[in-house]
Amino acid sequence: MEGQIQAGWYIHPNKGLIKILKKESNWYYQCFNRKGTKSLSKERSLDQWTWALSEPRD
Repeated sequence: MEGQIQAGWYIHPNKGLIKILKKESNWYYQCFNRKGTKSLSKERSLDQWTWALSEPRD
């Protein structure tokens, strides 16, 4: 993706459905099941590659 990071739901080619969120001044992502109802990971620091490969969820 290009541009500034925005919070929301995204599809990542390797990580599946991820939620990107901001806490204080830091960006994080968390993996979820396909429906977005169950967390599959803890929050992790968002890096530029995770952001770059993500596409907005429809």
